[in-house]
Amino acid sequence: MCFYLYAVYIHNMGTITLSVPDELKAQMSHVDWINWSSVARRAFTEKLRDVRELEIQRKVSVVSEIPYGDHRQVRADVADEVVKSVNRTLRQGKKPMTQGRLNSLLGLK
Repeated sequence: MCFYLYAVYIHNMGTITLSVPDELKAQMSHVDWINWSSVARRAFTEKLRDVRELEIQRKVSVVSEIPYGDHRQVRADVADEVVKSVNRTLRQGKKPMTQGRLNSLLGLK
């Protein structure tokens, strides 16, 4: 005799209501094989990922004095480390080093 054990994971999910134009709803109804809730969840997740990235960039620009118009890419792990380092410094009651102070220590203008 064989026994099979199946694990079922039930995720608690909140419910939201979206309003879409009638034309869009009609088009969506014709494509009934797509799970539109899943599509919306993925879109929300992607947008929140973008927002987190923008927040990291904002924090890095504040603590590193990078000008707003500077669009060079900063790796997420480097940005995270800069934010953690500054937060540690602030918790210790110290003031973070400015770009000007760093340049001075390095003998740059």
